[in-house]
Amino acid sequence: MGFLKKLFKNSEQKKEILNKLVFQDSGILTNFVESKDNYFLAVGKEMGGKDSVALIKDNKMLWKNKFDNIVHFALSTDNSYCVIVTQLQKKEMPTGYRSGGHIYLINKEGKIKDIKIPCDGLSCSISPDCKNLGVITMGPEWGVYYFDNKGKILWKKRFDSRIGGIEILKDYIQIYDKMHKETRKEIMRLNNNGEIEK
Repeated sequence: MGFLKKLFKNSEQKKEILNKLVFQDSGILTNFVESKDNYFLAVGKEMGGKDSVALIKDNKMLWKNKFDNIVHFALSTDNSYCVIVTQLQKKEMPTGYRSGGHIYLINKEGKIKDIKIPCDGLSCSISPDCKNLGVITMGPEWGVYYFDNKGKILWKKRFDSRIGGIEILKDYIQIYDKMHKETRKEIMRLNNNGEIEK
């Protein structure tokens, strides 16, 4: 059993020790995900305004990176990579766009692949077999971008109405009206080719 699991069994205690590991006195932890093998992906806000994300294993920070406007994140079940979804700052936006974002794939060693999209990112999910990932976008278009785990886009699908959350399951992709698990409702299922299932 890993250090954090052994000493800190509830979420608030884990959050407190992760905050000390990642930020010390320079920021605050806002959220984290935990894997079955005692990996923790921790996200928070630096004092200077940037968002930070760090991968931790057995009380050791493996890497830490800073980004602008992190809106969602996910860790693969095999801990080989994570996905970070952001929204663009105004200074980054190309002429003619009112929004846009980045999808960052970060491997276990901290190597980053940056995928720019012409929409704001909203939420993300990684498939149970870790081979694919999906991202929900908003403004100027609601849509789903679907990639392999190297960041190659396999398909994208636009929608006329609001969508919010995504969960890639074994046999289908569940789309929700909102991104927050506590309040979201299922609105449709897509197959792995992006077609709506009846």
